[in-house]
Amino acid sequence: MKLPLLMFSALVVLPAPPVSARPFTNAAGKTLEAEIVRATTSEVTLKMTNQRIATVKISSLSEGDQVYVRNWIADQVPPLRVSPNMVRKTTKDSRASYFSSSGKGYQQSYELSVDFQNDASAKGLEETTLRYFLVGRSLGKTRKHRILGVQEKDFELPPGGKHTVTFRREVNPYSESSSSSYGSYKGIGYILYATRKKDDREVYTYASTPQLEEALYSVIQLRERDVVDENFQNPEKRNTRFGRDNWNPEDIRELFDPRRRENPKPEKKPAAPPIIIR
Repeated sequence: MKLPLLMFSALVVLPAPPVSARPFTNAAGKTLEAEIVRATTSEVTLKMTNQRIATVKISSLSEGDQVYVRNWIADQVPPLRVSPNMVRKTTKDSRASYFSSSGKGYQQSYELSVDFQNDASAKGLEETTLRYFLVGRSLGKTRKHRILGVQEKDFELPPGGKHTVTFRREVNPYSESSSSSYGSYKGIGYILYATRKKDDREVYTYASTPQLEEALYSVIQLRERDVVDENFQNPEKRNTRFGRDNWNPEDIRELFDPRRRENPKPEKKPAAPPIIIR
C-alpha cells in the first residue's frame, strides 16, 4: 500500500519515544505496519517496517487510529529549552571555628533559578514538580557524601510559554578541619529532576558534575541530611535523639557558637519600685 506523501506543516514537532510498529489503517481499509515518528494536531509522520517515512493527515486514518494518534500526542512531553542559573559564593566565616578547635571556617551560599521555555506551539506542559538536590562531600578521611538540601517547586507551561522556577537560597557552613563533626561537608554540585505530576513521567534531568550525573538516580531517592557512601548508597541511620530531624546549619551555628558561652546575655535586673510623691 502506498500512502500519499504530504508537506510537513510548520507546527510543533513532538519527538517520539522508542516504540514498536503497529497496524495503521486508512479510510479505504488499507493497512500497513508502522510506528509514529512525530505528530502535529493535523498530521502524523510514520516510519514503516521498510524504514520508509510517510506523512499523512490524521483525518485520513481509521477512527480508531485517529484516537490512538491523538492519545499519543497528548501523552508526550513537549520539547523544552531549560537553562539552570546558579550563583555560588564562598566566604570566610569567623563564626565557624566552633566546628573545630583548629582549621578555618567558610560559608557557601547557593542561589538557583531555572528558566523553562516550551518550544511547542500546540501543546502545554501539565503540572510538573521540579526537585533540587544540593550535594556535599566530606572533607575528612572518609569518602562520605551528604545531601545538604532538598527543595521542590511545582510549575506548568502553556504552549509556547516561559517560566522561571526560583529556589530559596541555600547556605552551607563548613570547616576545613578533618576532625570537625558538623560543617565538615563541602558542597560539590547539584541535581535537578522534574516529573509530570499526573503520571510521574520524567520531564527533565540535570547534574552539574559527571560524578553526580552517574549517580543521579541514586541521589533522587535520598532525603535532606542523608549521609551516604562514595557511591551514594547505604544511608546512615539518622540520630533523632533530640526529637528534631531537620536541623538547619543556621540553627546549629547559634546553638554551638562558643561566643554565646563567653559572652552570655546579661540577666535582667528587677525594675525599681515606683517613687510615689505625696
